[in-house]
Parts: sequence; structure tokens; C-alpha cells
Amino acid sequence: MSVEGREARDVKVGRILLWEGRVSRSRLVAEYGLSPIRASEWLRDFRESYPEWVSWDSRLKADLATAKAYADAERAAKSSKLGAINSMLVPYAPDAPGRPLAVSWDFVHTSPRTFSRLNLAIADRLRVKFLYCSMTHPEPHERTIEPHSLLRAGRRWHVRGYCLQRAGFRDFVLGRMNKIQLLTEQCTVDAAEDVAWSSLVRVRLVAHPHLSAAQQLVVRNEYFSGAAARVETCRGALVSYMVQELMAATDMDRQKPPDYQLAVENTEECRQWLFRT
Repeated sequence: MSVEGREARDVKVGRILLWEGRVSRSRLVAEYGLSPIRASEWLRDFRESYPEWVSWDSRLKADLATAKAYADAERAAKSSKLGAINSMLVPYAPDAPGRPLAVSWDFVHTSPRTFSRLNLAIADRLRVKFLYCSMTHPEPHERTIEPHSLLRAGRRWHVRGYCLQRAGFRDFVLGRMNKIQLLTEQCTVDAAEDVAWSSLVRVRLVAHPHLSAAQQLVVRNEYFSGAAARVETCRGALVSYMVQELMAATDMDRQKPPDYQLAVENTEECRQWLFRT
């Protein structure tokens, strides 16, 4: 058993622990196709390597991440020195109950502690409380939500859930959250009530009509394999993120090339879903 192999296994266990908030034998079996005996060996080795990172929960039959684990992770993130802990901090999208959606690339630093609290809240249907800053309300203010989905849209991770203060479903950027707390109160609002999330919207994308015919052909070949348009089906709550990521014009007289090469042709059909907060 090589040292290199042991470290690689610890990284795999550590990533699940930090990003999901807990790790268990069954989770390792499901993620890596291990036998139960092999998964137990991985967990035993990890506990030996990072004894202060885990706390056993007999009810869940899982090792929970401790405050020490996240403190060490934060120190590692601020250090330029590469190592096993840094490898654990690579943004992780587990196939967990919350089923995070990787819509595009990650850009802004995502806190594994914040991510894991939300992941646990979604898995166990619990409320979370945190301080939040937004462009509309830049001063830190308290929010309590019942989260139902984690998603990565464009360059940022978001959580979708029911906000008790606003009495409605909202998106929250993880990078704008602080002092997140996992509460004991169970969620009371069904995610099925989130109309914007459950509604599927057809978005018809075309080359911007203000481009020349030759330029439109370039765009069509690049994005649509030569077709005149491309129709994407998107959750209503995510339409504005798709449009922003693709830099697709929704007001073709105001949003013109060269800044915009794509355009949403069925703007009226999509309008109610655009720029929702």
C-alpha cells in the first residue's frame, strides 16, 4: 500500500466530507463502487490521517465534518502551497439528495462549509439561517430559507429555496452568504410549489439579426451546427442565467453586435422568466 495511494484515497474521502458535510461507508460504496469492507478501510485510514476532522454520528451511521476540518480547509485555501487538503477543495458537485446542477464553469471561490450546510439541509429537509448581501440590499441582513436545490449557473453557485422573510421562492448566491447555520426546524413548504423551478420554458436562440448574412452563418455553424436556430428547454428560474451566460440579446435594438452575437427570438414567450430575483 503506497503512501501516494493512501493520500489519493484520503482526498476522495475528504472531498465528500467537506462538500457534503458527512461521509459514510454506504456513500463511498455508491460513489466509488467499493465493497463495504474496502469502504470501511478507506474511512479508517482517513480517521487516522485526520482524526480531528470527523465526529461519529451513530444515528446517521456517518462521520460528520467538524469545525476543525473547515478551519484547516480555510487555512489551506489561503496558502499557495499545494497539498492533499487543497485537492479536497476543488469545487465538488456530488450526486447527493440535493442533486446540484452544473450549468457552467465555476469562477468565484465557493466555501465548502457553506456548500455542505446547504447540502445537508436539502438532504434532511431542514431550514438554514445566514447573513446575506445583495446588490439591492448590500448591508448584511438575516435570511432564513428552506432550500431545495443547489445549482451552478454561469460563474457562480446558487441555492434555490423558499425565503421566509420574502414569503416566496428565491435564488441566493453562495459567495454572498455568511455565518450560515443549519437549523433544527423542518421545512414546511413543498418544492413542488416552486412554479418557476418546475416550469419548463422553450428558449429559441438565433444569430443576431443585425449581423451580416456571412456573420450569421459563422454564428450558426459555431452554435447550431449550421441550423437556423437552436431551441433549448430550460427551467423558468434559470432562463435569465442562460441568457446572461450566452450573452444573448433580448432587446435586439438596444443589445447589438459585436457585444451580442446571439439573440432570443421568442422573447415574449420568455419575458416573464427573465431577470427574476
